[in-house]
Amino acid sequence: MPQRIANRISIPIVGKVYDNLVKDCDKRHRLIAGGRGKGASWSIARILIGEAMTTPLFTVCVREVQKTIEYSVKKLLSDTINNLGLDFFFRDTKSDITGLNGSKFVFVGLRDYNADNFKSFEGADRCWVAEAQSISRRSINILRPTIRKEGSIVWWDFNFRYDSDPVYLDYILNTDPNSKVLLLNWRDNPWFTKALQNEKDADFMRNEEEAKHIWDGVLRNMGDKFVCPTPLVYSAMKMEINHITLPLEVGADIAHQGGDEIVFYKRAGNKIIDSYYSRLQDTVKTYKDLKAFLGDKSVLLKIDNGDIGKAVADLLANDGYTRITRINFGGNPSDKEHFDDCVTEMYFNLRDMLDQIDIPNDEELLNQLSQRKYDYINGKRGYEVVKIESKDKFKEHAHIMNASPDRADALVLAFYNPIEDSSFGFASLNHNYMG
Repeated sequence: MPQRIANRISIPIVGKVYDNLVKDCDKRHRLIAGGRGKGASWSIARILIGEAMTTPLFTVCVREVQKTIEYSVKKLLSDTINNLGLDFFFRDTKSDITGLNGSKFVFVGLRDYNADNFKSFEGADRCWVAEAQSISRRSINILRPTIRKEGSIVWWDFNFRYDSDPVYLDYILNTDPNSKVLLLNWRDNPWFTKALQNEKDADFMRNEEEAKHIWDGVLRNMGDKFVCPTPLVYSAMKMEINHITLPLEVGADIAHQGGDEIVFYKRAGNKIIDSYYSRLQDTVKTYKDLKAFLGDKSVLLKIDNGDIGKAVADLLANDGYTRITRINFGGNPSDKEHFDDCVTEMYFNLRDMLDQIDIPNDEELLNQLSQRKYDYINGKRGYEVVKIESKDKFKEHAHIMNASPDRADALVLAFYNPIEDSSFGFASLNHNYMG
């Protein structure tokens, strides 16, 4: 009886969403993009609830970080069920929502998963990606091939932020034949409350440009395209991680031109715990100093494979250090679909992690990270991929103390993780990775 009643219930859905992304839409990826207050979450919740009542569907609701269930969209789904009087059909527990017909909603944070342990969601019929502007490239590369069931649909709730956000690059800048994008803002929201109206009006009075970004979905005015926007770098420099997490890893950028710095960074998990700077370009001294900096042969070393870097790595290898990864900045990336070369991949990898890592509060490092530009070029697959500017181009415009972004290069080396390692959540490298 409850199922027959459920089949006859009509759930109202905002017209534009239904007309564009439900009615006669056969696309696997369905994006609602725009600014705050556009009503995307309420629309997606109603769509998924309605489908779950008529068909036993398994729906996984994801976001980049979900510290507790309260950080998920579970409350929104629960409130929608109650407001529509559908609590006779759904059972709401602390961890999930289930329907009388076997439908189920579960809630996860992608950052807590890797390619192996996310496989449990291969059978999902629907996926809801909340706060999609915060989804990292790593998480997207795990999510998309895992949600693979025939007929499965992925909903993306996306607020415009930076034009370097992975979802923007994949679905807004480049046209994906398996996707459809609907642009909305607060004017399209039938649930736009008086309280939201007052907040919007106050934001426009305070700062019209920022309000247009927040409410109208206008990309932030960052001027030129910078890989690591200053606010994201600041967040990493203000982060305080007070516990040490193994394993230890070192990124070493070895100068090979006059005036450049030699820089080492050591990280423990997500925290930089030690650093080294020198301008003396002497191979033997650099080898001895790096050996002392490593301190232990178990520490993973990721080193720039330039002429001097290669010589230093050879000396360490001859001394019994086996955990050495030599990286060619101009080599091929792991993800050739989105990045033109290895150095671009490294910088965008770091950019995705800036809201979760603890890095030195160093003005020179800030300037080097926040002033490195990128652009789009025609990729091998026929659409635009990202390419970071050369060091020479960087030197032409950057306002920095030193002539080269050596501190930034050492930092991206320390956090570069091209190959998934299920034991650590991020990834570890193959030795002698040359691109």
